Amino acid sequence: MISVSFYLLTPEAKSQSQVYVSISNKEKRLRFATGESFVTAYCNTRKKKGAKELVKKNNVFYFEYTSKLRDIRDTLIRSEMELSKGGAKCPLDQVRDSYYKQIGKLKGPDTLTFTEAYNKFLSDLTSTWGEGTQKKFAASINHLKEYEETFGKIMLNNISEDFWVSYRDKYFVEMKKFSNPSINKYMKGLKQFMRYAKRKGIIKQDIDFDALKFLDEIEPFKIALKEQEVETLIKLDLKTDSRLDRVRDLFALEILTGQRWSDMPKVLDSNHISDTNIQIYQQKTGERVSIPLHPKLKKHLAYILKKYPEGFPTISNQKFNEYLKEICKKAEFNRKHSWITLTGKQKISQTDFRYNLVSSHTGRRTFCTLALKAGIAAEVIMKVTGHRTYDQFREYVKVDDSDIDKAFEGMFNRKGNGKKSKITEKA
Repeated sequence: MISVSFYLLTPEAKSQSQVYVSISNKEKRLRFATGESFVTAYCNTRKKKGAKELVKKNNVFYFEYTSKLRDIRDTLIRSEMELSKGGAKCPLDQVRDSYYKQIGKLKGPDTLTFTEAYNKFLSDLTSTWGEGTQKKFAASINHLKEYEETFGKIMLNNISEDFWVSYRDKYFVEMKKFSNPSINKYMKGLKQFMRYAKRKGIIKQDIDFDALKFLDEIEPFKIALKEQEVETLIKLDLKTDSRLDRVRDLFALEILTGQRWSDMPKVLDSNHISDTNIQIYQQKTGERVSIPLHPKLKKHLAYILKKYPEGFPTISNQKFNEYLKEICKKAEFNRKHSWITLTGKQKISQTDFRYNLVSSHTGRRTFCTLALKAGIAAEVIMKVTGHRTYDQFREYVKVDDSDIDKAFEGMFNRKGNGKKSKITEKA
């Protein structure tokens, strides 16, 4: 018999979120939309140890919501039993389609609306995506809805290069004023949907996918901390402010391990820690990494485990980044940086203080940059950080102006054969 569980597609939503169901057997798992939406305030959105029901107890919708979930679970189990009569093996997608047929959601490709087609795309592929990709597509839904409210309904038979340009330029560039890298991220998701819809016969018209162009990009300006700045942060006296103190402790752990903010709970899990390393499967990619317990990490890890015996206090990524900027301001990371961004074809000059450019991901970039500077081979660092390609890794190595100045400081004044080299000008 299949096992059935439920979760919200966008648990951080302020109002309602679609309810998704996960069905699995011994070999496979399949996730898809139930057709229901619940108020997120009445649902358990954070997973903890042990089984946890989706609906919070003792709230006004408890009986209504649990009744709906029970009916969905019973329908799915009955469908699986019907399809498995005579000992036949039942594919999970047949269970899903049987459920969709019963609730009137299963339609032929010729009768689907754009929203229905997009939801089918999400249902079919969500289970293959990491957490970061799922969040990106959840945000994409909201952008597509806003586009429809402003520029009119999206029709499947009108999806073409003209729609692509309109969504990219009129909505993202002119209306939202997003940077080109952010726009391209969402446009890549749209292109993925269009290829899916064409492959499934949902889109009938010919589409020249090579003509669907992305915007030019300038490499985004991001920083990595210097070794002295890391030492300053670790030694910064924050005893009078526990809020900032624990954020600093967690950020130092990111720097010392090279892991993402989302992987910190796994790094701190004693089940993953041995005498020589920490081994985890990364939350975003599922990549297995081995983090060496070098002396500084060992010392900081022991300090944290002793300081927080009940486990590290939870905090949202948004608040973490907000407090981190406050800490770096206290540490007087006051140098100003200037850079250029592109929005469409317009170049926009940006200037800001260094402390405002620090975020949770700066810890990972700092680890990569300092490890490479220390002479550790890129291939070895990538085994720790989980980067699969050199191109991915290269984006995390940050050299700023002061590094360049120092590197060229003595270029024409180096000693050779006991004498200083000189440049002579010819008249």
